[in-house]
Formats: sequence, C-alpha cells, structure tokens
Amino acid sequence: MSAIVVYASQTGFTRRYAEWIAEELGCEAVPVERADAIDAGACDVVVFGGWFHAGGLVGKKWLARTRAAHPGTPFVAFAVGATPPEWTDMVDEAMAREFPSPELDGVERFYLRGGFAYERLSLPNKLAMKMFFKMQEKQAATDPRAAEMLSGMRGGFDGTDRAAIAPVVARVRELAAAASQPPA
Repeated sequence: MSAIVVYASQTGFTRRYAEWIAEELGCEAVPVERADAIDAGACDVVVFGGWFHAGGLVGKKWLARTRAAHPGTPFVAFAVGATPPEWTDMVDEAMAREFPSPELDGVERFYLRGGFAYERLSLPNKLAMKMFFKMQEKQAATDPRAAEMLSGMRGGFDGTDRAAIAPVVARVRELAAAASQPPA
C-alpha cells in the first residue's frame, strides 16, 4: 500500500494523530507546510488531518487544491477539535461546513477529539482565546455546554486517544485494497 499522511498542527494534537495513523499504515506523516513536494497522484490513498480553529479547518485549502489536482486518488480526512464527540450536533455542523459539497464530496471524513494547550498557542491565538473565554463566560451562565467547554479549556486538557484512529486506519486500508485491484 502506498499512502501518505499530511497534517496541519499548531499545538501537537493533530500531529500526534497523524503520526499514530502513519505508524499503523507504515507510511510517512508530513506537515502541510512541506506537502506540496508530495506527488499525491502516486499514492493509493492520501490521508489529511487538520484542526478546527475559529470555526475553520486549518489546511483545508491544501486538501481542496490537492484533491482537485488528483481526482482519481482516494482521500481520507480527519478533523481534530476540542468539542466532545458525543456533542454530535456541533460536530456534524462543523464537519458539514468544512467539507462542503461538491468541492469535497467523496472525501471520507472523521472527527477526532484533540485537546487544548494555551501555552503552545501563537501570540495572536492567545489573544483570540482571551476574547473567546470572555464570550464563553457570558454563555456559561445559561448554557451547560459552554460552561463545560470553558472549564476544560481554562485548565487545558488532552483528549487524544490512540484507539480513536481505528476507523480511520480501517477505511484507508479498505480504499488502498480497492485501489490495488485490477479493473474489471
């Protein structure tokens, strides 16, 4: 199987998932900043991992551009965020927004819970998070989810779980096996 894992990560949670997935698949994990040198068309499957930042998926432009350039190559994407996966309404809304149709139709997609490490943020992101905390404080008074999110983010947390990559790895292996079959 020929696969590559490309990822965008600032604080390390997405990178951790990318490295775990690459290890399971026996391939390389490459930061998106170096990914333009990759021939995605030479891969059986391309895996992309990005993180949710202010409602957007970091690295999505690379994914869309590369997929458009290689329409015959299967792509699998995972998005990492701080939202608990059981909050399916919020997760589903974010995933639908960041993997729009028809641009990213056919891209297999998964959500993985990351974490939050304020000390690893860039200065502009630290400032943005201070504003976010103030907004959440107001909402937390009446919204239990906002209160839970604020509490977790204020203290920082690591929600990564190696077991969570199993469905991603399984789907990549299925797609790679199908790609290696001779045409009928």
